Amino acid sequence: MSEYKTIWSVGGGKGGVGKSVATANIGCALAQRGKEVILVDADLGGANLHTYFGIKYPSKGLEDFLKGRVASLEDAAIETPVKTLRLISGAGEFLGIANPAFTQKQKLISHIKKLNAEYIIVDLGAGSSYNVLDFFSISNEGIVVLVPEPAAIQNAYIFLKSFVYRRLQRVFSENALITDIIKEATDLRSPKSVKTFSDLCERISREDRRSAERALSEIKSYRPKILLNMASSPEDIKVVEAFKGAASTFLSLDTDFIGTIYSRGAIKAAARKMRPFMLEDTAFDARRDMDEVINNLIGSTPEPSPEAIIEEPAGEQDVFGFNDNVSHMGTVLHVQTEVQGGPNPSIETIIYQGGRIFFSKKVLWREIAKDNGQLTIKDFATKQHRTAIAAIKMNKITLQG
Repeated sequence: MSEYKTIWSVGGGKGGVGKSVATANIGCALAQRGKEVILVDADLGGANLHTYFGIKYPSKGLEDFLKGRVASLEDAAIETPVKTLRLISGAGEFLGIANPAFTQKQKLISHIKKLNAEYIIVDLGAGSSYNVLDFFSISNEGIVVLVPEPAAIQNAYIFLKSFVYRRLQRVFSENALITDIIKEATDLRSPKSVKTFSDLCERISREDRRSAERALSEIKSYRPKILLNMASSPEDIKVVEAFKGAASTFLSLDTDFIGTIYSRGAIKAAARKMRPFMLEDTAFDARRDMDEVINNLIGSTPEPSPEAIIEEPAGEQDVFGFNDNVSHMGTVLHVQTEVQGGPNPSIETIIYQGGRIFFSKKVLWREIAKDNGQLTIKDFATKQHRTAIAAIKMNKITLQG
């Protein structure tokens, strides 16, 4: 078992966009590559992730954990037909699970983060309720599922917008002045409502510049991933660019497009058989789509040589990175490493919590490439990222002051 873990929450606002299908098949694809994976069905009002694995009545799940019938959340996991892939089902007869109390929700979130697997994927329910948004906040790299329909696109944008402002309300929960500004700014009927996140930051800055900087830092620490589902042609990808532009312009959110799953008969056939399409030999086109998504998610695409990166101009695809949450001394620090391509590539690692940066290091690839043997820029970025994580665990990062 790797000491590093990645958590992805899968949301999208509107129901019926294929969040559960995406979750099940991403989990299968990772497990088929030998990864340890746990799926968590956090659609508390209508859990159905288990049905995609042919499981009609899960033997245990979230209900058993909340009622204390199992000692830990991991004990609520059940096996699936896929080796190294386990599932924690949200199905059950516990009526209160659809709307858990605050303490129950916090308990679930805390224990999801403690699950022992390389990849933890959390399937969310529809809508933009606080419960859904708070489960989406588990990960700094949540996956937003889009389908090329106007209503679904609008709902996905509202979902991200709600997430941004919900996150800020939680960050500034003990600052009445700032929370009042946020509430007024996000009330469409208020004369003080704002159109963009930048406008909100400007308004906060008039009262407290440091709070504005913290708000911007908090939102910039999130980089949602966009998955286009149920596409009928490559032309549908245009909606992704429009969505990314809206998220950047109005919410100051940078997003990454991770791929497209096209509508295919094999996907529907697999669903009727209560099986993920990744387990169907006849679904080779759909499996190829998902393999591309996984490559983009885990960064397993081949990297060019250092010389090629230095000599060739770069586009958006030359930006990649890593993001981990590390528990230390009773708090959770975020470790982010980003590689910026282009004619003069750089690698930057930041350790931060909230709006406070405890460590940052930025190096130019051309200045270190010759001293690092056969390492590619991705190899070096991985090494620098892991070194930062090790520094936290070895108590080399000062948190006081």
